[in-house]
Amino acid sequence: MTVSIKSIGAINEEMQEIPIAKARIEELPVELNQLLDAARALRSTHDFDSDPVNFQRVLHSVRD
Repeated sequence: MTVSIKSIGAINEEMQEIPIAKARIEELPVELNQLLDAARALRSTHDFDSDPVNFQRVLHSVRD
């Protein structure tokens, strides 16, 4: 799954309360896909759903 200009345009049409400038419609897919890739990388590295202790370990490893 990736975010495309077409999907951002559809969201913009549906959500008129939060209009997105045309220039941003072209930029948003790149930024959102980067965030999606980062979230996928984190999820595979730290599978919090299978073992909640992993979450605590990660928090302790990054707290300092």
